[in-house]
Amino acid sequence: IRGSASDACPTKPPHLAALPGRRSGRRQSRATFAMSDQLSYPDLVLDPSIRDWVLIPIFVIMFLMGILRNNVTKMMRSSEKTKRDTVQQNNLLMRARRLRANAGWVPAAAFAARKHHFCDKEKGLLMQKQDAPNPMAAMSDPNMMSKMMQGNMAMMVPQMLMMVIIPHFFSGFVLGKIPFPLTPSFKGMLQRGVNLSTLDTAYITSMSWYILAMFGMRGLYSIVLGAGSTTDDSALMQQQMGMAAGGGQPGQQPDYNKLYAAEAENLQITEHKFHLSAAEEKLLRGGKADGVTARGKAKRA
Repeated sequence: IRGSASDACPTKPPHLAALPGRRSGRRQSRATFAMSDQLSYPDLVLDPSIRDWVLIPIFVIMFLMGILRNNVTKMMRSSEKTKRDTVQQNNLLMRARRLRANAGWVPAAAFAARKHHFCDKEKGLLMQKQDAPNPMAAMSDPNMMSKMMQGNMAMMVPQMLMMVIIPHFFSGFVLGKIPFPLTPSFKGMLQRGVNLSTLDTAYITSMSWYILAMFGMRGLYSIVLGAGSTTDDSALMQQQMGMAAGGGQPGQQPDYNKLYAAEAENLQITEHKFHLSAAEEKLLRGGKADGVTARGKAKRA
């Protein structure tokens, strides 16, 4: 048995026979690991027609769908008249916040008088009790319910159409490669629709490009449509998640008692420091002012 085993095993070369077994094993493992990396992540040569018939059409379709949704939302939105009490309450909050933000540009006596006008316990504007909002008023209003349904339809219907169109016409394409390496945990986000374990994580598929562009076109919409556009999907989702987490209902009026109490507390703890208290000294300490005063003293002398 010993003789057959020694005959079956090939003899080592003389330059490898003298090396220790551990070191040679490590070198072989590193070489096989490097070869496996080269074999598992080959470089792909992408067809330029993919850019013209897949990447650019997805971008154009999403942009036009966003413009269409913005126009439809504006047409469905009805003009409402703001109540006078709501405008007065919002203006009062804005005045208090501006006073707190620009307190350094107001003298100490003027700031104290304005602070007393807002935070006095008996006659302060922020200390006056306001009517508490009814949490069920918004849900019982049929107009508010219809507006909620219209807003949800304006957001969900275009997304449903896009989720049908994009996989049907543009699925299974590799569009490009990110110029920096990524870990395999990003494969599910960047390579949707193409299930290849040997594909490098840096490559982006058409479905992933659609999802990334959907959340990344906010700046383009703000430039083309203006700041008041209703095409930001991420903002709408965050708004809905915030209402669900906070327990508030859409269309519900805020509790001005809590807002006034918080603003009064912030205004009371504001430290006043007048920026123009030593304006003359700061001007005279400047280089230009020192030169002017030195010349004036020389002429007088």
